[in-house]
Amino acid sequence: MLVPARMQEEASLYLTEFSGRGVILEAEPGGEGVFIRAFFRPEEFGPWQQGELQRYVARLGEHGLVPLGWEVRRAAEEDWAEAWKEHFKPLKVTNRLVIRPPWEEYRPGPGELVLTVYPGMAFGTGRHPTTLLCLQALEQVWDDLAPGLVPGDWQVLDVGTGTGILALAAARLGARVLAIDIDPEAVAAALENVRLNALEEAVWVESTPLSSLRRQFALILANLTTADLLQWSDSLAGRLQSGGILIISGFLTQDRPRLATRFLAHGLTETGHLAQEEWSALIFRRP
Repeated sequence: MLVPARMQEEASLYLTEFSGRGVILEAEPGGEGVFIRAFFRPEEFGPWQQGELQRYVARLGEHGLVPLGWEVRRAAEEDWAEAWKEHFKPLKVTNRLVIRPPWEEYRPGPGELVLTVYPGMAFGTGRHPTTLLCLQALEQVWDDLAPGLVPGDWQVLDVGTGTGILALAAARLGARVLAIDIDPEAVAAALENVRLNALEEAVWVESTPLSSLRRQFALILANLTTADLLQWSDSLAGRLQSGGILIISGFLTQDRPRLATRFLAHGLTETGHLAQEEWSALIFRRP
């Protein structure tokens, strides 16, 4: 993908998340753009992945961020089979939480909680601003929320779980989490990461649609697109129990006003806003 220089961080983070591997950045010879190269194994790239990339480019266009061009080529697998792993090192994402790939050792410091996440096809390795914002918001609200949780019940809902990273973080903090995603690849990736972290007793992953859930939760995490957040605002607000907290992210800061208006209309109160680069997260509470 060839992008303007101002887009390189956003596009490289997205392609890293989407491919589950590191990317290569190269300056455009004689130009002002940046080439970003991401690798997929042949069996990992099909019509769905092609369509998702096209939808991503279309979403960028809605906000005036237009790639200069992109194409799919076949590359020699030996060039990437192991080299991409060098791009993933342990990363401290909040004051408490550290994310590491399974091939990297990490000795936690005092108070640190380590999540082992295998970068796969599902979105969420902890490096994109929207994931970071959700993790930071989770840590911000946790100490106030935790004393009121009912032991033994499903207390947290992670909607669109991807690799399960938000569910894993909530579980490491002490919650019991229901993680849902309608993408079979995401469910498989999340289940594998739950196993890697030995959190089978604390995180349950399934493909149940949000609209099919009837129970309510003390905390809901939803790192989704603006369109999905608007579409599912009623269901997200409706699954939140009295005194519960909803954290949403996945949207550009310029979309914050209309999202806030939509969720406030469902009887929620905005209690926090976090931002990084052009991305935002909002925290709501049900009175």
